[in-house]
Amino acid sequence: MARKSTFLLLTPGLFVTGAVFLSPFAFLALTSFWTQRPNSLLVDPAFTLVNYVRIATDMFFLRVLFHTIYLGVITVLVCLVLGLPIARWIARRAVVSRGILVVLIVTPMVSGAVVQTLGLVNLLSLLGVINGLLKQLGLIDRSIRFLGDELGVLIGLVQAFLPLMVLPLLNTMSKLPEDLESAARSLGAPAWRLWMLVILPLSMPGIIAGSVLVFFASVTSFVTPQILGQGRIQTFGTVMYQQSALVNDWPFASALAVTMMVLLGGLVLALRAIRQRLARRSNVAGAV
Repeated sequence: MARKSTFLLLTPGLFVTGAVFLSPFAFLALTSFWTQRPNSLLVDPAFTLVNYVRIATDMFFLRVLFHTIYLGVITVLVCLVLGLPIARWIARRAVVSRGILVVLIVTPMVSGAVVQTLGLVNLLSLLGVINGLLKQLGLIDRSIRFLGDELGVLIGLVQAFLPLMVLPLLNTMSKLPEDLESAARSLGAPAWRLWMLVILPLSMPGIIAGSVLVFFASVTSFVTPQILGQGRIQTFGTVMYQQSALVNDWPFASALAVTMMVLLGGLVLALRAIRQRLARRSNVAGAV
């Protein structure tokens, strides 16, 4: 009886999940095995692997894939370097101040990626605020081209997804006992050893969670590379948009999307296995 009641309570949620999330993904996967008929907007529903063979053999798409992963890794590293001191500083504030700072960090994400990216266009343009400030300080003579360059896209990705790194780190660091830091300092540990041997190992769950969130968000981002890259910086997201909206090859765009989802899913499974192995090792070490 209890199982039946539980199933009845879960049925509406399962139905909504299947209708809103699972069915579009299933249709996307099915479409990826179709092909676009030559010189036509019609789709041939015959099952074929030609789209996946094209992705695996065309060097253009492979370069775009590796470049997307490269941008994701660099974004994670920059967000990690910036997020660690920010999260550590916020974690040591009072509860009220910490809440206000968290709200300030999350607020830009509420406005959406389009608003943030358009704001960065004004800041990073040749006649924008950043170039003007650098000229006023005498650091540069000519404007730096951020828009249409990889550096501008990287700045946009870091600005957009830095909160996704700070929040997991803050959640982990706020739980660290202050006695550990005091004990390390009393034993004469310098600041860098305190970070390397105490804070970073204990913050590893937050580091892993934040890195996964930032990486997934950056490699699947479309708005930031499209606007700040100005068509010169190709990522998997921009290529999928071009294939679907400009070329009208929806089956191939679906195959690109499924390829990215499979790669990200494999990464999740690999990270899960690594986490379980580390947990088993820690349990064995604790038992010994």
